[in-house]
Amino acid sequence: MPSHILVLGATGQTGIDFCNLALSPAHNHKLTLYVRDSTKVPEAVASNSNVTVIKGTLEDEAMLKTAASSGATIFVSFAGPTGRLSGTPVTNGMKLLFPLLIQNNFHRALILETYSFPSPSDKPAWKWSASIVLIKLVGGSAYSEFRGLGEFVTSQDVEKIKWTLFRVPFLGNGEEKPVTATFPGSGQDGMFLSRKSIGAWVLKEMGDDSEWVGKAPVLCN
Repeated sequence: MPSHILVLGATGQTGIDFCNLALSPAHNHKLTLYVRDSTKVPEAVASNSNVTVIKGTLEDEAMLKTAASSGATIFVSFAGPTGRLSGTPVTNGMKLLFPLLIQNNFHRALILETYSFPSPSDKPAWKWSASIVLIKLVGGSAYSEFRGLGEFVTSQDVEKIKWTLFRVPFLGNGEEKPVTATFPGSGQDGMFLSRKSIGAWVLKEMGDDSEWVGKAPVLCN
């Protein structure tokens, strides 16, 4: 059944791939896109009758209220730090947005994260540890941003909004492939994932009965 989804991070490649799939005849969802730069929304998406674009920043509480009151009931975020920006704007914005989602009766939230944030279900694995060291060295504020984001989302009451924090490894622009959702150190934890695969997995997991409600799996192909 088609849903109304509020999307954050819709102008990055992962967000664009998600929007294209969500709007396809096979799904036919309604989307409200909250974007900083509306010119970056592809014309094929922006002109779709099932799409509403709201322009605003993560610091603009008034526009976040507008987005949260759009009628959507599912929230999906592909937002993350870009470049070597300082501070934690995504985490700060999520702290403003989450109470608004709850006030407006959103029942589901799926938020992109990286393996920088650890889950209690993770097992020690050298390949993940080495990757985290790399992020700390070259990622600017990305490490602090994603750690803060993960800590905030996983602190939310799952009875008020059924959240899933899906963590991603190295991303590529290949075709959609089957996705394994697991935890680092499980033996099934691959290091690569195509962006198109993320969108397909998110659409499949939007129901309240998803096994990943209240959990933080790592996705891989």
